[in-house]
Amino acid sequence: MASGVLNAYKPAEGDPGNRFTIAATATSASPPPAPAVRPAKNGIVIDANAPLASLLVRVPQGVDLVVHSQRGNVNVTDVTGNVDVRAGVGDVEIMIAGRAQASTQRGNIDATIGAQSWPGTLHFSSQDGDVTLFVPEIAAFRAQLHTDDGTLFTDFPLRGTSQGANETIDAPVNGGSAAGVDLTSKKGAVRLLKLAPQA
Repeated sequence: MASGVLNAYKPAEGDPGNRFTIAATATSASPPPAPAVRPAKNGIVIDANAPLASLLVRVPQGVDLVVHSQRGNVNVTDVTGNVDVRAGVGDVEIMIAGRAQASTQRGNIDATIGAQSWPGTLHFSSQDGDVTLFVPEIAAFRAQLHTDDGTLFTDFPLRGTSQGANETIDAPVNGGSAAGVDLTSKKGAVRLLKLAPQA
C-alpha cells in the first residue's frame, strides 16, 4: 500500500467465513485506481499503489495476512490467521489469537498475540519508535530484547545487561523452547509483557 490507514479484521458478523472484503476511501474528490486483487498461494494479494485515506480488508477465517505499507498506520484485529506487517512510516497495532511479527522504520509497534507456541523466532522491530509485545504468560520461549538508545522493560523474571545507552536481554522465559521473540528498537523503549487470562 502506497499510503493511507489500513484496517484488517475478520469477516463481518453474519458473512460467510470464507468471504473477503475490500473497501477503499479516496483522499480527494477524484478517485484513485481501485486496488488490484490477485491470487496467491494461500489467499490473495491486494495492491493499492495510489494514495488512499483508508483501506479496509476483511480477511477470511484461517487465512494469513501479509501487509507491506509505505506510509500510514496499520491496524489488525481478530484476524484468525497469522500476521506479518512491514511498514515504512506509521504505527502498527496487532491484536490476534495466533502469531504475528512486525517491523516499521518510523513508528510504534503495539502487538498482542494469543499463540502459546510457534515455530522459530517472531521478530518485532522499529528504527525510531517503541516496541511493545504481549504474549501469554504461560508461553515458553527465548526472549531477545535490545535497544540502542532507549529502555527495556518486562514483567517476566528476566535480567539483562547494559553498556552505555545500549540495553540487552537474552534469556529463556518459562524454561525456554525452540520458539523465540526478538524485539529491537534503535531509539525507543522495548517492552515484553505478560498476557494473563481473563478472570
